[in-house]
Amino acid sequence: MKKEVPVSQAKWIIEAGCVVLVTGGTMEHANVMTFSWQTPVHTSNPCIVLLVVNRIRYTYELIKQNNELVINVPGADLLEPTHLVGCVTGRGIDKFAKSGLTPVAANVVQPPLVAECAGHLECRIVEVHPVQSHDLLICEVVHASAEEEFFDGAWIPEKFHTLHYMHGTKYGLLTRRVEVGGRD
Repeated sequence: MKKEVPVSQAKWIIEAGCVVLVTGGTMEHANVMTFSWQTPVHTSNPCIVLLVVNRIRYTYELIKQNNELVINVPGADLLEPTHLVGCVTGRGIDKFAKSGLTPVAANVVQPPLVAECAGHLECRIVEVHPVQSHDLLICEVVHASAEEEFFDGAWIPEKFHTLHYMHGTKYGLLTRRVEVGGRD
């Protein structure tokens, strides 16, 4: 039997997407935030990713300065720092220092990569669409990289466990890959 879910909690039915760390700013003045509201919307060249961000976020202020950001993919080993940088603001503290994460220069864009993450999408914002208190950011990926041991065109969950935000302090881990048989 299915139970009714309040509309205010409906997003949790589909929310379990990969958690990422988004960086904005420059190497000299950067911030990092935890993010789970992203989706690829065009996967060929150019690759386009949609992000949804609240306008009041400090990282978003830094992103708007150069219209660039980096989407970094943490694994299970980064659960604690990933959760931490999603719970505090960077307005008065250095979230990189507090979390133990390391900013390193990106290949193309000004915001830094998070060194400990296994994958990175360097992006430029090409469109912004306001929706109530949030902005939808249409981002073009201008450079992508991933640890070859963990990525063969897709994550290898037997070697690298992506984090999936479930609600509050709950996360899930992707632990295995399955493949469907061919079509007849």
